Amino acid sequence: MKQLSFLLLILLLSCTPKIAPEYSVELPKTETVVLSPFATFDFAEIDESSAIVKSRVWENVYWTLNDSGGKNRIFPFNENGEILRAKWYDENEGGVYIDDAVNIDWEEMATDNNGNLYIGACGNNDNLRRDLAIYILKDPFPTSTGKTRTFQTINFHYPEQTTFPATPNNFDSEAIFWAKDNLYLLTKHRADTKTVLYKFAQMNPLENNPLTKMASFDIGGMVTAADASPNGEKLAILTYNAVWLFENENDDYFKGKISWLPIYAKQCEAICFDADTLVITNEQMEIFRLPIDSLIKIK
Repeated sequence: MKQLSFLLLILLLSCTPKIAPEYSVELPKTETVVLSPFATFDFAEIDESSAIVKSRVWENVYWTLNDSGGKNRIFPFNENGEILRAKWYDENEGGVYIDDAVNIDWEEMATDNNGNLYIGACGNNDNLRRDLAIYILKDPFPTSTGKTRTFQTINFHYPEQTTFPATPNNFDSEAIFWAKDNLYLLTKHRADTKTVLYKFAQMNPLENNPLTKMASFDIGGMVTAADASPNGEKLAILTYNAVWLFENENDDYFKGKISWLPIYAKQCEAICFDADTLVITNEQMEIFRLPIDSLIKIK
């Protein structure tokens, strides 16, 4: 009987949902750093840059995209903000079109070590969407590609969202990143100053995949972008008023080392790693570089 009771207890514990930990830190008082752009986009149609990744396939190539309302295309450019075009384009044309994808509130991009790009159709300002998706495509040859296609679409949802719209309004996202063979997402909250880290524990193209809640962190504002280092041990998170750096060997990012810097760069909505710097873009067509060692160590 005791053995049976013990087995039932083990079964009960294994079926109990894991409670995601919540984290916060105390920040020192320091002045906001006003960033100065080192370049601007030279193509006028990149007028609402909402994502940036550095290609891991092509040398000195970065990708960005425009926010909702833009065409179904992504833009390759070099470190000076100069757009890279298919050879047959004239100076008034630009971008690689993705024929089988529709730009419904595209907000973010990610890249992995296998030559894939991820586009996050994850904008959800009013918490009404039931068609959240990730488009996956191969990193196109920037000067020889005018059109391409996705090879997979991953539909997903938040298991915790049971009403549409949701109250509180905390199921929007402008931040996805790839690390250690997994895709992750961070939420953008309007009801509080936290962000929730979710993991794509499954990516079945035939299902609407539930996200797995990992942890939450009081980040002090709205998250607008994120990127992980190629080895996945560093996570950079951008808000409208700060840059955060989390370091951990596993995906318990909020539990590891933390650095931070309050910044002003107008409406900045994109960030990526580039060696020992972070590249940031805003919706005013400006590009910034921030040395990682300029961040303040908090923990």
